[in-house]
Amino acid sequence: MRHSYLLILGLICLASCSSNEEPYPSIITEMADLYTNNQGVMEKFTTDAGITYQVINGKGDLKPNALYRILCGYVPSEGNATIYQAQSAYYLKDSTAIAKTDPTGVKSAWRAGKYINMYLSPLTQGGTQYWGFITDSIKEGHAWISLYHNQHADPLSYTQPTYASLPVDSIKGILEGDDITLRINTFNGPQTWNFKK
Repeated sequence: MRHSYLLILGLICLASCSSNEEPYPSIITEMADLYTNNQGVMEKFTTDAGITYQVINGKGDLKPNALYRILCGYVPSEGNATIYQAQSAYYLKDSTAIAKTDPTGVKSAWRAGKYINMYLSPLTQGGTQYWGFITDSIKEGHAWISLYHNQHADPLSYTQPTYASLPVDSIKGILEGDDITLRINTFNGPQTWNFKK
């Protein structure tokens, strides 16, 4: 499987209701791993809690046999799910060799399942920006990690809600239960969050 790193799918509406139909269902929104089949159609997704659902209304035109990281709005039903919204998230890879920490806005950061998830609010004018993570140091069961961000000449214009996930197992040199300090360079200066592996 290939991991999506720079691809942004954006918000995609996959189902809708009109005023003549039943009331709009209660949608669950959470981060998930989305898998496509060999024809590039959404097949299933697994939430950070480890629950897997088969997709009832799978959208096509994606990479075949691929893994996408998404913020997913869905309604479950007996092991299946109807997806109503899906916004792609950056799957952060180790970018220590090209360390860069341009500032960004941050709404929140949280640990769920095998990921540290981030809800970011960079400023953009629609250009390409690059994301990853930097291993600053590891010492005595404690890893200090920074968010890699390259603004890449994209002008600071309007806020773009952006999601990113750092797979904890990608942080080398720490064991289960060790400490992780995540540092993000924000427009108001560096901020840190503490997690356990």
